[in-house]
Amino acid sequence: MGRIQHLDGLRGVAILLVLFYHAFVRWTNILPYGDSYSNIIFEQGFLGVQLFFLISGFVILMTLDKTPSFQNFLYRRWLRLFPAMLICSLIIYFSANFFNARPSGEVYAINLIPGLLFIEPYWLEKIIGLPFESVENAFWSLYVEFKFYIISAFLYFFVKDKKLAFTLFGFFILWVLASAFNDNFDNRFIYMIYALTTHLSFEYFGWFASGSCFYLFHKYEQRSWFFYGVIMAVISSVTLYIENYNTMISALLISLFFACSFVFPFIQKILSSRLLIFIGFISYPFYLLHENIIISLSIELPETFVSMPLIIAPMIAIAFIVFLSYLISKYMEVPVKNVIRLICDKFASKLNTLKSQEVK
Repeated sequence: MGRIQHLDGLRGVAILLVLFYHAFVRWTNILPYGDSYSNIIFEQGFLGVQLFFLISGFVILMTLDKTPSFQNFLYRRWLRLFPAMLICSLIIYFSANFFNARPSGEVYAINLIPGLLFIEPYWLEKIIGLPFESVENAFWSLYVEFKFYIISAFLYFFVKDKKLAFTLFGFFILWVLASAFNDNFDNRFIYMIYALTTHLSFEYFGWFASGSCFYLFHKYEQRSWFFYGVIMAVISSVTLYIENYNTMISALLISLFFACSFVFPFIQKILSSRLLIFIGFISYPFYLLHENIIISLSIELPETFVSMPLIIAPMIAIAFIVFLSYLISKYMEVPVKNVIRLICDKFASKLNTLKSQEVK
């Protein structure tokens, strides 16, 4: 299949939602403009991550369909994500002292490890026994994504594409049941199931399952897959956000928008606009870099330039991150990826040579 252009536009929408939430809602207690620019859309902007998960469910199943093996898939995914993570982690580490108002505080070298390994600090602490933190709070969704990659790839080569969506949704339902039983029963076994499903991030697998259904709809053009995807998204929205009406409705609307983008050409046309395609193109490094730098600049610029209107500071900060993300996406990711690929190829070749010599 060729590249599905409107998916890049959806990535653009997702990162804009996350951006608005972080820039105007999450840190109102420390921002000089407080909550002056927040509104109902920005307040629910964290659901942009849900949109990223829906997109991932679609894209990962499509990628698995083109991949010959579990190992090859993980290598390709790692090679897709690692170069930008490496570049952005180094930028964050070496620039942190210039952004004194970072809400996440100082950056220590040891805390680069979770992001570079795509393993959340909790698991590293259990494995290594040392305390870790993420250098950026936004990295949490990358840890969830990588768990999804490993689990879905492992399952795919056993159950194939059509059963994978239901299996993933089954994991979400397992988490829902374990959570409900754990809230009502004091049982060690139930708690163990709940803890395991939580640490494996099964609470987000409903979105991945829904996205994979829309891929199957796109692939087979069978309406049933469209409805399965909608049903899974609705159940996920209601179950996760039933205690917050505004968030639940927002999650349902985002899910509906995602679904409609596969059946209405005019939505695809909007999503394929040059602006949203561009934002989608830079969305990954933008996501990795944006939060602490934007908040820090939004605080520090008005302190340096007292006459500056408060709204100008976040606009300058956003423009700076857009420019930096463009440079990374356009000029840095591919060369770094090529170097890493060359190193991996040489290592694999050397390993094969050693194995051949052992056989002889």
